Amino acid sequence: KRQTLDSNQMRGFDSTPGATPVSDLTQVGNIRKTILGSRLQAASDSVTGQTVVDPQGYLTDLNSIKHSTDAEIGDIKKARLLLTSVTTTNPSHAPGWIARARLEEAAGKLLKARKIITQGCLSCPKNKDVWLEAARLHTPDQAKVILAKAITQIPDSVSIWICAANLETDPVRKKRVLKKALNVIPNSVKLWKAAIELEEPDEAKTLLTRAVECVPHSTEMWLALARLESYENAKLVLNKARETIPTDRAIWIAASQLEEAQGHESG
Repeated sequence: KRQTLDSNQMRGFDSTPGATPVSDLTQVGNIRKTILGSRLQAASDSVTGQTVVDPQGYLTDLNSIKHSTDAEIGDIKKARLLLTSVTTTNPSHAPGWIARARLEEAAGKLLKARKIITQGCLSCPKNKDVWLEAARLHTPDQAKVILAKAITQIPDSVSIWICAANLETDPVRKKRVLKKALNVIPNSVKLWKAAIELEEPDEAKTLLTRAVECVPHSTEMWLALARLESYENAKLVLNKARETIPTDRAIWIAASQLEEAQGHESG
């Protein structure tokens, strides 16, 4: 399916309560079937419905091709004016900033896109999507600084912590970020899973023991802990899990399978 700017680059541009109506905002859709749409298609691969783009090659291609018609330039200018109007009229409308930045990115103006999204972060400091977009548009080292600022504004955003951890290529540093995150958001199953996946069995068992205390209603954590324990300890873990989540069939099944593996009849 053809990738067009209004369906991908403008994704997330939905109205929110308090957003200033702009009646001609739908005209942004006029950008479809322009040269930007074809360039995005040429620079991307479709994988299970998502577009995967090589950022370096993508930007090089966009910069190397000149706009060939006045109509194409006019479409971009029109979209630029409309989106600027949105963020000027309602600067707290985060999707507007994201859409503006993506428009400039698609037009090959990465520096301008970065400048716009930085303004968006200042205008919408409590919106995680703006910060995540800013991180995406910058280099990894710059993104780390951006996300550190984001964490001071939205310390309870799991998405921002996960993104910050994923930027770290050193496993030790990645673990450190996730441990900091868990100190702030100990009830996040997603953070616990990310941290546990980085560990060897012994350390994973230690983390899982703590995880079932912080997220006791996560069946996945209980079962993972039981699998790492000896038979006797696994029985204790699963009994505790059944007391905590008595209606979860998966735990009862795991307990039965544990007994069968030992040659015991369940029941």
